[in-house]
Amino acid sequence: MNDTELLRATDRAYDMVFKGLVEFSCVKAGFELDLFNILADAGSMELEPLAEKVGGEARRLGQLLVAMEQIGLVEKDGSKWKLTEFSDTLFAKPENHPSHTMESAAHSMGFLAENYYMKLADAVRGKQKFISPVAYPPQTREENEYFETIHRRTAYFPIKILGEFAKLDGIKQMTDVGGGIGDISASLCQKFPELNVTLLNLPGAIELVNENAASKGVGDRLKGAAVDIYKEPFPEGDAVMFCRMLYPMSVQFSTMMIKKAYDAIRPGGRILILDMLICDPNKPNFDYLSHYLCGIGMDFSVLDFKKHAEYPGILEGIGFTDVTKEEKYDHVLYQAVKPA
Repeated sequence: MNDTELLRATDRAYDMVFKGLVEFSCVKAGFELDLFNILADAGSMELEPLAEKVGGEARRLGQLLVAMEQIGLVEKDGSKWKLTEFSDTLFAKPENHPSHTMESAAHSMGFLAENYYMKLADAVRGKQKFISPVAYPPQTREENEYFETIHRRTAYFPIKILGEFAKLDGIKQMTDVGGGIGDISASLCQKFPELNVTLLNLPGAIELVNENAASKGVGDRLKGAAVDIYKEPFPEGDAVMFCRMLYPMSVQFSTMMIKKAYDAIRPGGRILILDMLICDPNKPNFDYLSHYLCGIGMDFSVLDFKKHAEYPGILEGIGFTDVTKEEKYDHVLYQAVKPA
């Protein structure tokens, strides 16, 4: 390894050891102090009143703010502190942008960092089980709301890619398999006036789905249904969508689910598969990796690293035709047709 390579490798090692720790510690503290929301409401504040507002000491808060300034979370406006556009968009006031906020994920990762991730060696030894902040799998409305709030935070770009490329003209009945709280299907109902969607989820989430659909003005066309997607057949319809559902599953598991979709789709109907990209060697998907590592502490895990290039072969092998692919916004969308 020459000096140029060693310098590059050292920078990468420093990122692994120091960068993640410093950045997440600052983000976690910002949420726990309610710093992002306070500054979003105020616009900017002097150090002393800000310290009083967060219940901290001015000198200590000042040091935290300097560190947060170094990593782009806050900035000085004269003698006052304010949020950067970056943190104002992604860390403050989640109710204003639920499809691209990090608040719920940060709280969850904070809990897992303290109670699980820092004990991965023990998990490998079989001495540390995965610990969730709420029951997993979720049962009650409140437990489902916890997970759905986390999942909906990344709906913005799936909504965009489907809005640009989904071929749903003439489709009247679609099944959304494991479609979360329904933000993505609701956006498709808004774009395609003839479209009706049955969204399959856990029993404790159905009320959340229906309430969300009603709030978006599509409550008469988007309904949740409690179906065991692994054991029960999918409802018959003109299309089936797997939106960020199959990407972590093995080829064998994905094939089983796509075959169930094929059996449920009427001749001439369509399948849509939208996945996050998780296998780019130059851009690891840390969102997915945070989930994947949880499997180390579980007695059984179906999580895998399947390449999305497997989908055309799976789809055509089952009987679908006219397979298309669109890749954008760190996602990939495959669509195909069941022959008439």
